[in-house]
Amino acid sequence: MRASIMCGLAKVKRRKIPNLLMGICIMITAALLVNAVVFLKELDVIFNRAYEGMEGAQMCCLWSKGAVSCDAVEEYLEGSSQDFHYQITENTKTIDYIEKDGVKLSNGILLELPKDIHRGWELEENTPSSKISLLSPKILEDSEAEMPKKDEIWITTKIANILGLKVGDEVSLKLADTSVKVKVAKIVSDPVFGGSSTNVYRMWCGYNMLSDFPLSENNSVSYLEIRFGKYSPLTEQTFIRETEEYFQMPLGDTLYTYEQIKGGYMSVYQMAGKVLCLVSVILSVTVIALALFLIKSDMDEDVRNMGIYQSLGMTGGQIIGAYLFCYGIIGTAGAALGSTLGGWMSKGIITKILGDMGIYNISFNGIKYYPVLVWFIVATVIMVACFGAIFKIRRLNASDAIRNGIWKTDKKERKVGGPTYYDGGSSFEWYYAVRGMENKKVRYLYIAGISMIFGCLLSVCMGCLHAVKNIDREPEAWGFIRTDIYVTSLENTPVSSVIDELEKDPGVDYTYGVNKVYPKYQPQGKEEWQSMVTELYELPWNEKIKDKSLYGRRPKEENEIGIGLTLAEEYGLKIGDTMELFINGEKKEYEITGIFQTLSNSGKVIRMVTKDLDEFVEASGGFGDYMLVLSKSQDKWKYAEELNEKYDGMFTFIASKSNGENITGMLAPAVGTILAVLLMILVLVTENLTFLLVRREKKLIGLLKAVGMTSWQILKIYLWRNCLAAAFGNTLGLLAGTFIVPRMLTPYAKGLGITEFPFASSFSGGLAGISLLPVCIFIGTCVVVKVINRVTVKELVSE
Repeated sequence: MRASIMCGLAKVKRRKIPNLLMGICIMITAALLVNAVVFLKELDVIFNRAYEGMEGAQMCCLWSKGAVSCDAVEEYLEGSSQDFHYQITENTKTIDYIEKDGVKLSNGILLELPKDIHRGWELEENTPSSKISLLSPKILEDSEAEMPKKDEIWITTKIANILGLKVGDEVSLKLADTSVKVKVAKIVSDPVFGGSSTNVYRMWCGYNMLSDFPLSENNSVSYLEIRFGKYSPLTEQTFIRETEEYFQMPLGDTLYTYEQIKGGYMSVYQMAGKVLCLVSVILSVTVIALALFLIKSDMDEDVRNMGIYQSLGMTGGQIIGAYLFCYGIIGTAGAALGSTLGGWMSKGIITKILGDMGIYNISFNGIKYYPVLVWFIVATVIMVACFGAIFKIRRLNASDAIRNGIWKTDKKERKVGGPTYYDGGSSFEWYYAVRGMENKKVRYLYIAGISMIFGCLLSVCMGCLHAVKNIDREPEAWGFIRTDIYVTSLENTPVSSVIDELEKDPGVDYTYGVNKVYPKYQPQGKEEWQSMVTELYELPWNEKIKDKSLYGRRPKEENEIGIGLTLAEEYGLKIGDTMELFINGEKKEYEITGIFQTLSNSGKVIRMVTKDLDEFVEASGGFGDYMLVLSKSQDKWKYAEELNEKYDGMFTFIASKSNGENITGMLAPAVGTILAVLLMILVLVTENLTFLLVRREKKLIGLLKAVGMTSWQILKIYLWRNCLAAAFGNTLGLLAGTFIVPRMLTPYAKGLGITEFPFASSFSGGLAGISLLPVCIFIGTCVVVKVINRVTVKELVSE
């Protein structure tokens, strides 16, 4: 036992650098596995707990002051027997768009802060003394609340991420026909509309300062935000039912429930977490395979020393014990450091993701045991893997090991190959490099395999990042139907009377009719009827609309509907089922023909069709609305202004984007984090692999120097070998990552709610994918060979 420990320690000390690099590979594996386990098991729990820690509104209701006065709403709330805090924002103005450096965001809303902005932040969650608290906006940590001054506003983290704004920057607000410059005084979080699944952008001015801003087309919308003392779905539904009965009007078209609000925050980032989990698993499997390969190679290289141990009288068991002790130290230390690093990394990534949304109160209590579990698993795998290679020691022949440095092999007749001499037909460096690759096929196939995996992952991540940054170019893949300009009637003239004229306009690609309606649905086993957000489209479908259903097809008859994936999962609905909806004063049954996903409205959406849009919405006292989709050469903002001038108040033309603009701003940093992790792992692993494989050629390099080859000739030999293998594998990986893997990942993407895996090739992505890994191998080879060349020939050959 003592002899085994001494020999094991001697090996650890004798081969410091190779053992260090092997330990780094094991450390990376453990860190990636901790990330994968945390994202797989605890991500939803951490996100839900962190969102609840914001203590924001659990319900939000919008209404027009012309329909119900704010005093009447406050009187009702004060007389309610339910336990809740509430906040009423009476004064608001709609903003046509927010602009910074040419990037524009529509659907902006400017709200007026209450007189006392400190009170809400000082209230405890269960404060019973008052029902009034500042539920939004929420101030970020390490920041003080100070009322914005004239020409100053507070913006949300979502706006800041999309437009790249920071405190002190100037931004332009377009209200009606007037643009004003304002300064960003503070960045806050919006607990209601701050998520990526809503394209509403709220900002706040100081108390009594809203009147300083120009008039807008709509300044009659008020907000009610509520946080219940003890939330439950039943409490929420009870409040909705009692409120609808009191005011004798439905709340469906103005109401955001807790599940909608929370889902709007979490859906995109839960998707990012699942993707990061998948990448972590693939990388950890790749790196652990590399670590096991390095252990086997190290054992093969150390055969002569094993023969010496055996000739000195050590038994096979003692030699096995020595190597188990050596690799046990390396594996245990590497797994321990990696598990600790993985815990820190997972916390850092989650904190960064949630910090982008303005959530800083995060609890990681549930993950403290995962690093210990991963440490045990990785160390066990390393020890078990060692047994496979180490038990070859029992077949070791000391004489063969000492003389030839190889395991004892069965004698077989040598195969007759091609000529083994240099014929002068090409450079000697090229010839010798190719011969070396033929003689050590496994080693260079392994380099090519690792390069292929990393090249494929890099190509997929770069393409995914490019697709995320350009969601508005292909919104259908994300569940959106393309939108450019929304047209609605302001007078008694329906939009349908001029839609043919608009469609013939050279700047318009195509048009379609769409309205939002709010039928009621009674889930099975429940007494309450719930309002459902429904998109009503006019038949026939324009063939240029490329909406993509996850399953089934879009509705084509008036008795057919499509439903969102979240809605289908919540109520157990599937294609072929029927839903009974109460709409326009009567109950109707509709057959479900398709299930789609949209990141809008948390996926709880119905798509319905009608042959006459104007007739369908006539019950609500209006006309059908239409959407104009412009040709790619048109600027939607300028075109909307031109159309508003042309029709002079008969209709309003509102330039609007899909939710792609805010999802890009929120999801791109998360995908960038995944890519950064991949690049870091890629550089570390390739440099480690290059160093170890070239360093094991020290004796051969010494012999080449002894026969008169220059340092440059030796370097070219190893550059040819390593870079050829890396370039071959990387090219295969790039092709697979561009043309094959995205299609293979489509079923996985559907599980995330996307009709196809988001991938868009780009020149920069292709250039990075095809060059980065060979460049890393090139640099690593140059460094290692240069270092080895500094050692004398005698030392190289003797070692």
